[in-house]
Formats: sequence, structure tokens, C-alpha cells
Amino acid sequence: MNQDTVLKTHRDIFCKALLHQDWASLAELYADDYMLVRSNGTVLTKDDVLTDLRTGDLDFKSIELMNEHVRLIGSVAILTGDSRTIAKRDGIASESHFRLVTVYVETEEKLRLLYFQSTDIPPTSNIGTT
Repeated sequence: MNQDTVLKTHRDIFCKALLHQDWASLAELYADDYMLVRSNGTVLTKDDVLTDLRTGDLDFKSIELMNEHVRLIGSVAILTGDSRTIAKRDGIASESHFRLVTVYVETEEKLRLLYFQSTDIPPTSNIGTT
């Protein structure tokens, strides 16, 4: 495992699976004890996330990863960065800008996504400027 492998896995498997609604690839990527902590504080397990994706009428239009940084510690990789997404849920479009922390673990020479947490980045404001 190296930084490039982690970034490639995140972009080419995780992000593409969300964009193409490839829930089978996500199910394979997620560790059995995967945990998602959303920016509103809700916590979902692997089964919760997959059920929500399959039944929640969620359609990702774009996912952009920026300012990414990967730290490797033994068989664990911590990926941090900023993300912008455009998605539709139940026909309602939304845009998100958040910081993310993901934890990947290498098992049997395969990367698994163990943990994902996001924190909203508020929109910049021009209040008080001239």
C-alpha cells in the first residue's frame, strides 16, 4: 500500500461507485464494520449506508476531491481532504462542500474502507467587506 494506491482506490472505486450507483463495488470496498459519520452527526453502519443508497433515490452528479493528504501507519491509511459534491435526492438537487477523514485498512492485500467522516465547510461570506 502507498499513497497513490489509496488515492486511486478512493477516486476510482469509491467515488466512481457512488457516481454510477455501483452498490456491489461499494459493498465489496466497505469493511464489514464500516462506519459513516455524516456532517449532521448521524452514524450509519455498512448495511445502513447500502440500504440508504439503494432505496434513498440518491443520484450523485459530481464528486470532486481537493487538498488531499494521505498518511500511512502500518496497514492503515488516513485520507483527509476537501470535497465538493452535487447530488439529487428525491429529485431535489443539492451541493455540499465538506472536509473528510477516511480510514482505509489493508487486509489480504486489498484496501477496505473502514471509516468516513465529513464536516461541512460553510460558504464563504462577503459580509463586512467592501
